Amino acid sequence: MNRSERRRQQKLAEKAATNAPSLANQNTLSLAVENHRAGLLSKAESLYQQILKADPNHPDALHLLGVVACQTGQYDRAVDLITKSLVLKHDHAEAHYNLANAFKELGQFDEAVVSYRKALAINPNYAMAHNNLGFTLNELKRFYEAITSYHKALSIQPNFVEAHNNLGNTLQDLGKIDEAIESYRKALAINPEYAMAYNNLGNTLQKQGQLDEAIESYRKALAINPDFAMAYNNLGSALRDLGDVDEALKCYLRAVALNPQNDLYWTGLAESLEAISFTSYDDNLCHDLMLLLDRPTTRPSRLVQTVISLLRHHPSICQILALTDAINPKTSINYGDAVEQLSAIPLLLRIMGLSPVDELDIERMFTTLRRAMLKNTEAENVGEKGLPFSAAMALQCFANEYIFFETDAETKAVETLQKRIEVLVENGGDIPPSLVVAVGSYRPLRSFPWASKLCDREWTVNVKEVIKRQIIEPLEERSLRAQIPCITPIHNTVSLSVREQYEENPYPRWIKTGLGAKSSRVGATLQGPPLLLDMGDYVSPDRPEILVAGCGTGQHALGTATRFSNARVLAVDLSLSSLSYALRKTNELGFKNIEYVQGDIMELGSLGRQFDLIESCGVLHHLGDPIAGWQVLVDLLRPGGVMKIALYSEAARQDIVDGRLLISEKGYTSSHEDICKCRQEMIRMAEGGNSVMGMICNGRDFFSLSNCRDLLFHVQEHRFTVPQIQSALKGLKLKFLGFEIRDQSALRMFKETYPQKRALTSLPKWHDFERANPYTFRGMYQFWCQKI
Repeated sequence: MNRSERRRQQKLAEKAATNAPSLANQNTLSLAVENHRAGLLSKAESLYQQILKADPNHPDALHLLGVVACQTGQYDRAVDLITKSLVLKHDHAEAHYNLANAFKELGQFDEAVVSYRKALAINPNYAMAHNNLGFTLNELKRFYEAITSYHKALSIQPNFVEAHNNLGNTLQDLGKIDEAIESYRKALAINPEYAMAYNNLGNTLQKQGQLDEAIESYRKALAINPDFAMAYNNLGSALRDLGDVDEALKCYLRAVALNPQNDLYWTGLAESLEAISFTSYDDNLCHDLMLLLDRPTTRPSRLVQTVISLLRHHPSICQILALTDAINPKTSINYGDAVEQLSAIPLLLRIMGLSPVDELDIERMFTTLRRAMLKNTEAENVGEKGLPFSAAMALQCFANEYIFFETDAETKAVETLQKRIEVLVENGGDIPPSLVVAVGSYRPLRSFPWASKLCDREWTVNVKEVIKRQIIEPLEERSLRAQIPCITPIHNTVSLSVREQYEENPYPRWIKTGLGAKSSRVGATLQGPPLLLDMGDYVSPDRPEILVAGCGTGQHALGTATRFSNARVLAVDLSLSSLSYALRKTNELGFKNIEYVQGDIMELGSLGRQFDLIESCGVLHHLGDPIAGWQVLVDLLRPGGVMKIALYSEAARQDIVDGRLLISEKGYTSSHEDICKCRQEMIRMAEGGNSVMGMICNGRDFFSLSNCRDLLFHVQEHRFTVPQIQSALKGLKLKFLGFEIRDQSALRMFKETYPQKRALTSLPKWHDFERANPYTFRGMYQFWCQKI
């Protein structure tokens, strides 16, 4: 072998040695990809790591290992790995696409959009990237850009089922209902087994009020996928709208069981339960109701009667209710045994701590037990086993603002007990928890000079919650008052009187409100169920400016802030006490898009701002001149903007008119003492057979001091009829869009009476309907209108 041949052979050997690892990695990569495609992610991951051990800068192994991380929910790791691969191989469209997917799963939508666009810059015909870009743009509320992306995906791949479905979703969000239905039907024509498209088609049909067709569509989705939680939830909603409450409840319970983390399903369950009264006790239902009360979307006050309907069949409660019966009351109640039994019923303790209980026989039971607690505490004869119920009693009485009837003997005993605490505080002695909750069941602890000293002590969980609710939170509200600006003068005589009322009794007091499970654009919300308003060519603002005129203690503002996406809310009220309560609760819930200010609606004309949406619910009828105040709000509304108004109904409040007449004749004032005395007289009259007083006593607002004062003792009240509202709308140049009615049975009755297409927006028809059904608007006229 000559020298040149030897040199050539040596070079070939060196090249073979150099390529050996590369060839080995290539074989390993092929094997890894084969396992990856087969779904053997653990095996594929091991092989990718083997490649990277030999070659840490292998771009394909980095990329595909990142895809495995994304598939197993390790999105941050996926971003790290795929980003490293793109440094080495920056023109890899699929890697940009998978990086975007990881960003999308992390909720980093802006970053996802950038990466999808990079993938498409390299491969403009990447249909899946166009589709996913559309989905991401939809999440960013950039709906028209999303539609463009879906159309590009479909121009490349006309039978792309997912793109047709996603296009339908975006069209639905924009309120383009007919076009959305067409997109879903195209998806189903291509793939008749696509359960998600049947579900989404059902949603759109439901928005059009085609409930039977919607139900059929949901059932088709469930026939394909029997574990489709979303379809069960939506089917429940349609069945509830049709009045089939029992079947709706079954669907909601199934949805919650399949996906207990989804608040939307819990919201549906809560709404279905509002119309249900149980006839027997069930531990499983008790457990479900406990879970439901703790969900952020649940408003406990709307579930009190449902919860109590279940609990009143509990053996212990049933027995104690019999002992405190109004017709045949028993005095021989063993307080220790009773509260020990009640302390073992978590659902009872929970509802007592969350909302006033609006049932007269339960109030009577609580009043009797509270009196017995006071007597036993005075005698230092209280066991620790009953402490959970005693603490719940203190929370319940604080929630209802001490509206229970109190004897002179109780008043004296409470003074004795509070002085006992005062002495113990001064001397640094131990304070029995039973002593604290007994006093807290009759008076707000914050009202005593020694209150703040209790905050520094160690307490059991139950008593700690009483200290927090009755001392710590009110002190925080007091400190927040200085942070709330006053944006208008308040010198109107009526406004000053109303402000004084709500400074004394902020309205409404609440512990936990129901927050929206999902926010939507203004148009989509108003056009969707349950409202189904015809918005015509309304275009939703991307970032709606919203005014809540008369926000009270914040429930309304928080509900609005979560109902409409990207909303910025200005919440105005006369009362600093109400506003500081609202601000504390808003801070507690972590909301940053609500600004609270003090001001008078009559003076808001000088605000210098305009709004896309204005809500004023239950406020205008307390002004000296409601129509003048309404005009101020209309002037603040942008042309084409929408407005929600709530006003008292003359027909629905005739019992309240009679109640106010009784108050006037008897000379009752709006003091705490007189409100409590008046309630007792009304209860006696109701129990004596007075049906009008019976209606008042059965209303939810009768069971707390601020609500009762607002209901019966308000310093200013106007009531309206439907023709008066129609006349006002005409004069204010507002178009009536429809009523917002929680009572679906009333809505169904109206539709059966007036099946015509446009009947829901016919105020003359609503007037006729209300004359035949005078309590239709018991909870006020609540309606939407639009500035012409």
